[in-house]
Amino acid sequence: MKITIITLLAFSFSLTLYSFAKPNAKTFSLAIEVKNLRNEKGVVQFALYNKDGSIPDEDYENYYKIVKG
Repeated sequence: MKITIITLLAFSFSLTLYSFAKPNAKTFSLAIEVKNLRNEKGVVQFALYNKDGSIPDEDYENYYKIVKG
């Protein structure tokens, strides 16, 4: 019984420590400013690509992230 409790406590403690670890992935930000659109009708769409050879992509199948507004 003691061994089970100690094991569960150790597991919980290690899980807590790993949950606050800094991730290895780098993050970046991107700001896009649009000016001088002809009218207020329609949709503006931005597609972000991160692989060579993915452009041109007329059917939007190879994008990394797409945003419509």
